[in-house]
Formats: sequence, C-alpha cells, structure tokens
Amino acid sequence: MSAETNRTEDNINRFVEPNSHAFKANFNFNKFGLQPWLACDSIIKQHDGAITTELQALGDIWTIKLYSTEGNLVPPQNHKTPAGTQIHHEHIREFRLKCEAQDQAGLRTANFHIRPRWQHLEGQNKYGDTVSIGVPQSLVNTDTDAVSVGVQGSNIDFQQYNTLLTLAAGAVGINSHYFSPQHLHETSNTTDMERHLRLNQDVSGVIHSRTGPIVQLAHLLEDDRSGYRKLVQNDDDQHGRNVPGYYHSVTLDQNRIQKLFPKHQLPKETKHYHIKNTSERPDTDPLSHPKLEVSYQNKLSNQSPDADPDTLADMQHELDEMLYSVLHTAGLSLRAGDTYVEDAYFTNQNYTTTATAIDLDLTQIRHEQESVVFKHFGDGMAPTDQEMLRLLVNDGGNLSPKDISQKTGRHQDTVYDSLGRMNDLVKHTYGEVSLKSTYVSELVADGLKQAEDAIARATNAAATAVNTSKSGLDDTTTAFYAWCSKHGVDNLGGDSPTIDLGEVESITEVRKIIRMGLNHWQAMGRDELTFKQAKVQWVKVEHQSNLHYLSKAPRKQHAQQRAFSLLK
Repeated sequence: MSAETNRTEDNINRFVEPNSHAFKANFNFNKFGLQPWLACDSIIKQHDGAITTELQALGDIWTIKLYSTEGNLVPPQNHKTPAGTQIHHEHIREFRLKCEAQDQAGLRTANFHIRPRWQHLEGQNKYGDTVSIGVPQSLVNTDTDAVSVGVQGSNIDFQQYNTLLTLAAGAVGINSHYFSPQHLHETSNTTDMERHLRLNQDVSGVIHSRTGPIVQLAHLLEDDRSGYRKLVQNDDDQHGRNVPGYYHSVTLDQNRIQKLFPKHQLPKETKHYHIKNTSERPDTDPLSHPKLEVSYQNKLSNQSPDADPDTLADMQHELDEMLYSVLHTAGLSLRAGDTYVEDAYFTNQNYTTTATAIDLDLTQIRHEQESVVFKHFGDGMAPTDQEMLRLLVNDGGNLSPKDISQKTGRHQDTVYDSLGRMNDLVKHTYGEVSLKSTYVSELVADGLKQAEDAIARATNAAATAVNTSKSGLDDTTTAFYAWCSKHGVDNLGGDSPTIDLGEVESITEVRKIIRMGLNHWQAMGRDELTFKQAKVQWVKVEHQSNLHYLSKAPRKQHAQQRAFSLLK
C-alpha cells in the first residue's frame, strides 16, 4: 500500500481528530540475527526472571517490565540454527516487554512479544506433536536468523509503537538499535487497527437509526451470493436493559468498500457502541456516551498490510475517511465541538489532516441498480423474462436453470437465452441463478407490479389512449405503458401533454429518458409530433458541501422544456 496511492497532499482539512484505539502487528528484524532475543535472555537471568523500571516518553511516564514466558518452540538440532547460531537452551523461552502509561485511566498500554526465528523452525502443538512453524523465506535462511516482535496495544499513535519499543528496550538494558525502525523487515505486517470518536449521545441516533448510514451501508451494498457483509443491531445491554444504539455495526469486504472508495484497500467494520453498564453512569461521565469506531478487518484480507510508516499512515487515512464520511452522511459536524465528548484519550480537538469526507453516495449505488431494472422494464420485456423474474422474486432463493425450466414449462435453451438478456439483473454461477441483490429483488418486484398495473390501465383505456383496433396490447404498447408508469406520464393526447420526471441527476439523464419514450411511441406507430410537443418538467438536485465546515442542504432547481428541444 503506497502513501501516494491514497493521500493527496493538496487536500488539507481541519477536522476533529480521532483517537487511535487498538493496534496489533508483527515487527520483524533480521539485521542482528538472534542477538535481541539472546540479550533479553541474558538480562532476565541477571534479574532473577524479570526487571521493572520507569521511562519518560511520548508525553507520559511509563512502567516498563521485561519478563519471560513459556513458548512452544523446539530447540534447533545439534544446538545450532541453520544460520550457525549456537543455542544451548533446553527450553526456548519467549519474552514480553510490557509498557503501561501511568495515567489516570490506565488504558494506554503496549505489550511486545519477542520471539526467535530461524529456518526450519518447529514447535509443539497442544497435542504434543512436533509441527513446522511458518517463517517467511526472505526473513530467515542459512545465513540469517531473526526476531519477530508481536505488538499489541491501545491508545497510542500507530506510528509511535516502534519508537516505544526501542525506548523500552533501552530502558531495561537492551541495545535499542536492535529494534530501530530503519531495520524493520519488509515481512512485518499489521493485523488490527482501530480509530474512534466519542459522540454526544444526544446526537448519535442519526448514526444507528433505521435510515442511518450503518443500516444503509448494509442494505445497499449487499450481495448475498458472494463476499462478506454483516449487519449487527443490538439495542439491549448485557442485562437486557434497553439502550438505543448499544451495539450497531456493519462489516464490509474490500469489494463492497471499493464501491464507495475505489482506492481503499482495507475491509472495514464501522460500529456505534456503548460500554458495558453505560446506563448506570451519570450523564456527566464521558463513558456514558457512545463511540463511533472504524476498524481494519484482517480476517477478510488475503494478505496483511505492511507495518512500515507509510503503510500505517495509509491505513489510518482509510479508517479516518470512513469515519468522516459516516459522520458527514449523517449530517453531523466534522469539527470539534458539542457533537463530541472528550474523555481520557479522545481530546475533542481539531487537527490538520489529508483525509477527507465524501457523501457515501448510496443514492448513486441505488441509481445504478435502479437503472438496470428500469432499462429492462422500460425497454419492454419478453414474456419469458417476466416469468423468470417473477419466479426468482417469489422463490426467494437460488434456482438452477433446470429448476426454472421445470417451473415455467420453458425449454432450458429458452431459459439460457433469457439469462443472457438479463445478465445485469441476474447472477448465474455454478448452476445457480438468483437476483444480484436484495435491493434489486425489491426493485424487480415493484417493476413487475408497475408493468402489470400499466398494462391494466392501458387495457381499460385502449380505445382512447392507444387509438387502435387491436383487441389487445402488443409488446410495443406494453413497453410504452411501462415507461409511462415509471415516469409519471398519464396522457399524451390532451391539450397540454406533460411528462413529469421528478428528481433527476442531470440534463443528460432527462434527454436519455425522453429519447427512450419517443422510441417506444414511434414503435407503436403513433404520430411523432404529438410526443415532441409534450412539456417535460423535472427537478435537478444539487448537493452542496464545504467539508471544512458544516454541510449545506441540497439545492433543488425546477426546470421544464418541450420534448422537441431535448431531442435535438
């Protein structure tokens, strides 16, 4: 992940600063082989199993403790690693370098788990069997051993963990140069990262409401047949007491995230939550107010991101953009103030950031799905296509082409032809057919009903509206009335024919809709001039926002033109 990929230095904002919460990583070092591990071993032996000291760093006084733990590693054969390091230990101990800030809350901590690594490393599982332990080939070989440091902490700037490691090592007598950031190996990786803000509970309801961004993200970005999407909504605490917004979260994989943020690489969880027993705390207690948190979901990644400074900055940038975008979409301020509540670690202060906020353009995603559905209904749909869609909507699950053939009485070749025509509506994989998402299913169900209603209206008014001697409606007439139903066209034969399109995104969309209507009108053999003289009216919605300050309400602009002017 490159810093150049996601950050635009020209994009500078003053937003409320999120707090860095949980963090997990693996810092790997091979510059000095096993010397850091052997140094830990030597110091522990000198201090009867543990050493505790103090350190002033990163704005706090820290209690530093180095101690050993039992590991599961097997000593190398013949007491020598493939790289030639002599190890005469009967048991391979691992070491913990624990760092606790002496602050009032006591939740600013880091624990560094120092473990030896060599080629062909083995360990014992819980059943006592010897198993191979995977170590990156680029980290160890016949020339080089290494040390891996498992990092776990909270309420510390992500960029400061490596600094704290070097300072803490030096405080207990280990050469801090062993863990210098410049020696961090490329195999180092990050497995957990969280950023959060504490929201005033009086305003946080817009985040977790039924129409809020958490629910919308889960609903509009769903695809039940592939990938990962999870929505959790719990408004009761551990004692069964009702606490609105107690724990609401949405987890989305990378593909879904990229529908909103094309350059983002991380699967993420966005959650609004209260701590346990929040209802027992007075309103004056900051912990009575909820957090809004975004976290990286390593379990959904094919490969963990690196742990170098640029990658950590990019990851933080992504998390912050999701945080800010959720707030912005909910209509909440992005600047420090009454929207937020300060606590021991979240300062409720603005800072300069290259992260920005976007409208989570859920309407655009909705429009993309709607346009696919409306294209099929507006263009006229073959009876076999309608049969298939109705079956998929009513069945509610996966069907095979054979199932569809049997239930509709259509030949399988006909079914496959229909699938080919509707490949943007229908998902067909591994012999299973389904609509592409729940929202598409809802649109299709509505579209089928609208088409049926339009046909019924047209049938009742056939003599005057269609002006034809045919006893029924052909496909072209059906398609036209489906178009009319969608766009609010009641009559094109009166003195003042009007086409009311409602809210649209652009004049381009207006022209596209009108052109489609004219094509349907001409296909019925109707007089072109009648259509062209119709008055077309619409409302253009312009979304305005200044991300340095509060969002502005969308501006609606009413417009109308004759159809002929839009068809030029």
